[in-house]
Amino acid sequence: MRTHYVADTPLDDTRLAKDLEQSDSFAWSEAYSDYVFGGSWKSCMLWARGGDAGDGVVTNYDHGRPAAFTQFGDRLPYLRELISGVADLDRLNFVRLAKVQNSVIIPHRDLLELSDLADDTRNAHRMHIPLVTNENCFFNQGSTVFRMGRGEVWFLDASEIHSVAVLSTEERIHLMLDFVDVPSDKPLITVRGNHPGDGIPAAKTVERPPLTDAGRAALLRLAEVITSETVNEIFSIVIKNHYRFDGGDDFVWNTMVEIARAAENPAVLAHVEELRRYYTLERSADE
Repeated sequence: MRTHYVADTPLDDTRLAKDLEQSDSFAWSEAYSDYVFGGSWKSCMLWARGGDAGDGVVTNYDHGRPAAFTQFGDRLPYLRELISGVADLDRLNFVRLAKVQNSVIIPHRDLLELSDLADDTRNAHRMHIPLVTNENCFFNQGSTVFRMGRGEVWFLDASEIHSVAVLSTEERIHLMLDFVDVPSDKPLITVRGNHPGDGIPAAKTVERPPLTDAGRAALLRLAEVITSETVNEIFSIVIKNHYRFDGGDDFVWNTMVEIARAAENPAVLAHVEELRRYYTLERSADE
């Protein structure tokens, strides 16, 4: 299912604020923070296999047990009601409350490490509902940069290379719902005004000026300072440029490889190519 906007769902500000305040007392997982440059990507499981909050790493759950609300989900009555009202619970696999600020996420593909799981237990479809966001929160897929607005429901094709930028000190808080892909007469989600398959609306996209030749040359000069210790900082700079300027298809990875190829130490290129493999091509559950 390709990335597309579905519809808006109304949010009760008072009840949502109460749940989010309650969630501040939870033990948030920092699983998958290795995808993030700048800060941590924090999440807590509200619905999971076996009803266990667990450690946030989806391959570490008992996929032989049915999914259910966790102890965190049980303590957030409004979000529990919201999830139950929009999602087909029979196919709902995981729900995470996720927050990030002042960070960018490396362009990556999800689901790669789940290939050994059976269809009826493997995450196959992802839905996002932003709860707290702002104009400096962006998503990217392919060469398209777009915003998901507060209370909007989106399907994200997480099997395609995508990334995120939160260029603000304000927290972005999203619900992330993962579904299994099994036959059913019911829709995955029930939201009034559903727009299945319409893609990313033009009104949601972010127009960026083309990256200039001078801007590209400046980025490539980062080869003079890139080392094994500075790769993450260079990645962050390139990704942030991607969200402000249009450098073409697969800009981030192509630029990083070009910078690394020109680095003094050949080990830098090997490291960047290994990162590209892990984040976009293949990885196993035990990596």
